[in-house]
Amino acid sequence: MELEVEFRPGVALRRQLEDALRVAIRSGRLPPGSVLPPTRDLADQLDVSRGVVVDSYAQLATEGYLSARRGSGTRVAGLASSARPPAQRRPNPAHHFRYDLRPGQADYHAFPRARWKAALVRALRELPDRRLGYASHRGTAELRHAVAGYLARVRGVVVEPDHVVVCCAASQALTVLWQAVRKNGGRRVAIEDPGWRWQRYTAEHAGLEAVPVRVDADGLVVSELAAADVDAVVITPAHHYPTGVVMTAERRGALIAWARERGALIIEDDYDVEYRFGRDPVASLQGLAPDLVAFVGTTSKTLAPALRLAWLVPPSHLIDDVEDLLLITGVTPPTLDQVAMASFIEEAALERHLRAMRRNYRAKRNILVEALGTHLPDVRVSGTEAGLHVLAWLPDGADEHATAERARRLGVGLHELHRHCTVHAPSPPALLLGFALPTESELAAAVSLLAEAIC
Repeated sequence: MELEVEFRPGVALRRQLEDALRVAIRSGRLPPGSVLPPTRDLADQLDVSRGVVVDSYAQLATEGYLSARRGSGTRVAGLASSARPPAQRRPNPAHHFRYDLRPGQADYHAFPRARWKAALVRALRELPDRRLGYASHRGTAELRHAVAGYLARVRGVVVEPDHVVVCCAASQALTVLWQAVRKNGGRRVAIEDPGWRWQRYTAEHAGLEAVPVRVDADGLVVSELAAADVDAVVITPAHHYPTGVVMTAERRGALIAWARERGALIIEDDYDVEYRFGRDPVASLQGLAPDLVAFVGTTSKTLAPALRLAWLVPPSHLIDDVEDLLLITGVTPPTLDQVAMASFIEEAALERHLRAMRRNYRAKRNILVEALGTHLPDVRVSGTEAGLHVLAWLPDGADEHATAERARRLGVGLHELHRHCTVHAPSPPALLLGFALPTESELAAAVSLLAEAIC
């Protein structure tokens, strides 16, 4: 056996020899049944002491790579044949656009680093040593109290701190709720169409059938929901994603009446409602029927997805099921981050940040809409003046997908409306253009390139 080992200083010879032998066995250069040289011969070949080889053979035999029998020498073990290197997965191509107008992104340049650092340092300094153990699966008491007060004050949610459950993301909250629905006998759930794709993904991952229900200018079409024969529905009533419409009072009343008659669960995804320009957002649907509505919120649009902080307020009859499911998974955000977020809310730092960002986003939205009017006068913008993106309807006959592909090749990241549709495809074609992340000058430049893509 020719075994080349370039011994490196500072690393034990035995460890280097063991690593070289493992690699040779895993790669197949030493197939199962191969006889290894006697320890003395290999030691002479590598110019090391025999004890290094003896110890290496013994260690690899203990791990199952080698087998040694008196009279037959040391061989590569038969089980080592399964020790193939893991197959390499195809890399997920990272999209780097010169101008990133993809929806669902906040202005990460404006993240309040100094205030967040102060809150995090204070949590690290003041948290008692005993709190460094496993946290409650429902979340820390500090954050649950802070979130309860914030949601009651800002969103009109009916909630007690003990009913708040802290999660890592809105998708985790949805997954837990779908599992609770299934545990209670549910099999079919309604999703908005068009809508956020993870509504469908999380439902199907939980073993439920996702039933698309149409959304029009007044929100989810409740009359079609009633005919869908479902046990739950997930909606974005205060600012629908992706169309930007707000569910009317009549539809809200009809939805609650349907859920009460059906005994169904309504999941309210409170998507980017903090950013409504010129007037306050409509209050939460949960405040009208806390016994029927599960409320889901997150910091991914108010601060940044990197915090991995979200919250769930389930109806009281589902709290035990939700807690049981979270207790099994044990997936909760870090305690230090939760405590920091609690003080960030309690000291009104979050609300100050949101006030500043509303001014910022309103200005950016105006720049984007004005640039569209200048460069693309045939493009129509719809939706409430709110949120982090606009829905830009293309001229009749335009090819939505081809336009988006040309824009991407020019360096502009965006989404087509139809990628968020399951069955019901609105007409004419449209693009989703996010305005939160780019700078003001980048917005104008991106629209200029988009005009080239449409022509």
